[in-house]
Amino acid sequence: MFASTSGAKGRAPWILWLILIGSPIYAGETDETKIEKTYNAWVAVANEKNLQEWALFLAPDAYFLPPDSTPLTTEDAILDYYQKAFVDPEFSLDCEQLEVHVAQSGEMAWSHGICIATFTDADGDKASGTSRWFKVWVKRSDGTWLGRVNTWKYVD
Repeated sequence: MFASTSGAKGRAPWILWLILIGSPIYAGETDETKIEKTYNAWVAVANEKNLQEWALFLAPDAYFLPPDSTPLTTEDAILDYYQKAFVDPEFSLDCEQLEVHVAQSGEMAWSHGICIATFTDADGDKASGTSRWFKVWVKRSDGTWLGRVNTWKYVD
């Protein structure tokens, strides 16, 4: 099929291929899919309790609003908060991202979902709690997404 590349007839398959590559159905993953995969990877790294890897998902100007703390406005404050969670032998997350919306500009997005956290309670017993969360994502120049804002509310 591609043996001859001389003349218009030989270029037709290549031109068709270039048109298809540029079409939306062949353009690759949507931003929503990229954010979904990024979120799932972030939760997986949290469950591995790997703080250095986990930090790679943070935007440089990340801002977290946990319900049980003052706002975490620096990377050091955010990492300190999660380091305390990661040392808990019972710590784990079972989370689902329910919805993702990308801004028309394509540079920012928000998502929300539900998460069940397992941890050691104040009495030393294994416990769990459910929260609803909301995140704001920012798109880097390489097309990857990072977490800019994170907040959650316990629902039980």
